[in-house]
Amino acid sequence: MSYSNFKDPIGLLKRMLLSGNKIAYFVLLREFLAKVLVPLDFLLQNREKKIIKSAERKENQPIILVLGGSRSGTTLLYQTLAYYLPVSYISNFIAAFERSPIAAYKTFNRFIPKPKKKFKSYYGSVSGSGGPNDAFHLWNRWLGEDRNHIPAELDQHTKLDMQSFFNAWSGISKKPFLNKNNRNSLCSSDLYKSLNNIYFVEIYRNPIYVAQSLILSRREVQGNHEIGWGLLSKDHKKNGDPLGYINDVCNQVNAVNQAIDKERKKIDPERYFRVSFENFCENPSLTVRQVSMMALGIDINSENLDLLKFSKNPNKQRLTDVEFNRILHYFKNS
Repeated sequence: MSYSNFKDPIGLLKRMLLSGNKIAYFVLLREFLAKVLVPLDFLLQNREKKIIKSAERKENQPIILVLGGSRSGTTLLYQTLAYYLPVSYISNFIAAFERSPIAAYKTFNRFIPKPKKKFKSYYGSVSGSGGPNDAFHLWNRWLGEDRNHIPAELDQHTKLDMQSFFNAWSGISKKPFLNKNNRNSLCSSDLYKSLNNIYFVEIYRNPIYVAQSLILSRREVQGNHEIGWGLLSKDHKKNGDPLGYINDVCNQVNAVNQAIDKERKKIDPERYFRVSFENFCENPSLTVRQVSMMALGIDINSENLDLLKFSKNPNKQRLTDVEFNRILHYFKNS
């Protein structure tokens, strides 16, 4: 967890401890474990470099990246694809090895339990050592430490470093690579140009409910709905409007959607799958099968998958009438 992205990390810690949420407790345990494993991470670092250096360049397993704005359903989609598709991914345990994820995967992956069929999360984090992780430390190598923004351009050295990493990962795992990191939504076209055999799965949600969820997330994560959180967020500047923060969040949602739209137009449609959060929740098995056929060329035949269902009505009002009506008014007139 990069605490530079949180304005009040001590307050966040208190809120997590008082939340009664088991996943929140696991996130704290995960962060503690990452600190404990730092010496081992350093020991594996040289092995990591040797693996990358010696990897054959012919490896070309598919790379599948889940895209979408904050609070749009990306974590739920990521969990579902990781559970049902024959893919590799950076788990919560492997994510603890910031400097040596490939070496750690090669050494420990056989001992890491598969993720449980429990599709719950805590603001983008899931529980279990085998649960899929956003892998922020990995993407930070190439995109910088700021979780909410990206560099203007990926230079040639960065592109070659990414190619070397995924080539080596592919050689070790022998499986397609799956990941979700919302920040990648802002630079998907650069990733498309930089990496071979890459596919994108975008999930989008009714902006009214994305805005609502972001406001609630600000209160829980930052402790204040006037402090920005999520992709392209900004802190509220006092302007005499007591509901001004709502307009800030709605502007944020629009900006993210426009950025994703712009990126999508630069990518081959045959490498890009798009689904609404609402349709995914109503029929998740269809999305899993469509993604599998697009990226892997295989049909997933599983009675277990056919029985998978999420809420058919995931969008409900959770703010006060005054706040919610402001959101409705914004998007009605935008």
